[in-house]
Amino acid sequence: MIILLGVEKMKIVEVISDTNIGGAGVLLINRLKHTDRKKYCTVVLLPMGSKLVARLRDINVDFIETDCRGDKSFDMLAVIRYVKVIKHLKPDIINSHGCLSARIAAFLCGVPIKICTRHCFFSVPEKNMPLTKIKGILNSALSDKFIAVAYAAKENLESLNVDSKKIKVIINGAEPIEKYSDLEKNSLRLQMDIKETSCVLCMCARLEPCKGHEIFLKTVKLLIDDGVDCTAIIVGDGNLKNKLQELCQCYGIENNVIFTGFVNDVTPYMNISDINVNCSIGTETSSLALSEGMSIGLPAVVSDYGGNPYMVKHGVNGFVYSCGDHKSMAEYIKALVFDRELYSKMSSESRKRFECELNAISMTEKTHRLYDELYYMLR
Repeated sequence: MIILLGVEKMKIVEVISDTNIGGAGVLLINRLKHTDRKKYCTVVLLPMGSKLVARLRDINVDFIETDCRGDKSFDMLAVIRYVKVIKHLKPDIINSHGCLSARIAAFLCGVPIKICTRHCFFSVPEKNMPLTKIKGILNSALSDKFIAVAYAAKENLESLNVDSKKIKVIINGAEPIEKYSDLEKNSLRLQMDIKETSCVLCMCARLEPCKGHEIFLKTVKLLIDDGVDCTAIIVGDGNLKNKLQELCQCYGIENNVIFTGFVNDVTPYMNISDINVNCSIGTETSSLALSEGMSIGLPAVVSDYGGNPYMVKHGVNGFVYSCGDHKSMAEYIKALVFDRELYSKMSSESRKRFECELNAISMTEKTHRLYDELYYMLR
């Protein structure tokens, strides 16, 4: 706690081990943009060389680069280094974004309130379940509270023996993206050699097996074979890039698929798109790309994996298909392409869904409410 000019400020340390900018990092940046700095004094701990440093500088948030291995949840040397930093900072609350080393350090330092934010949902193979449950019990013992960024993440934690009373669901919130005028959209489509009449499908996700890009490409091929004029934009980079490009050639759809690579700002691609898609088959909580699309009224067609069915209400602001079923996915896309009244209704509902819950301000308010409850409970 800091008392400045008679005002009590809560000292918060947020710890993230990511070196690249992923969903956890974007969530943290979105929340810190809306944090009341008169009430909360926040310092972010992150590994040296993390790409999040530039974004923290942009929003003028204090940070400390630690000499800890990035992208690694547990490392004994990191525990020792975190202990040193935490003892110096003396925070009231530590919120660790998946970093077990920081949670252990916070426990050893006697930090009053220890929070763990769970950003992922994944299925645990039966053979690994005993060891995973032991890890879950350890995590539960080290944390006073868990923030699950989706109800699917809450279920995941419960399956790992984390006490459900310790879990608070706070859905990821995105910043609204700029909505372009029709003139700007048409100009951008022209620059990208996309016909004005083409239905544009946008998928924003790293190019890894768990995101289901191969299912998306099967869907695009099926749509084209059925005579649907469509273009697919795949935003992101990853290990599958070459394989996916080869698959496009194999399917004969290479002229209908655009790979953008990694981009800092998805706004242009979202604006020239008609439908947002998510084909996850291995990990998904509450997709920021889906929320960003909803902020400008994009209906979505998504798999029923993880947190997708919570974000996209089937038949309301989009459609939810059974994981891996590319034929159903294609049928839902065709329904939106050919039924303009349905499209308009779902577009309106998408904006409402974003404004109601899936925005950064709502997420920030709920997180701060939790911080306050835990903090003043100890006063």
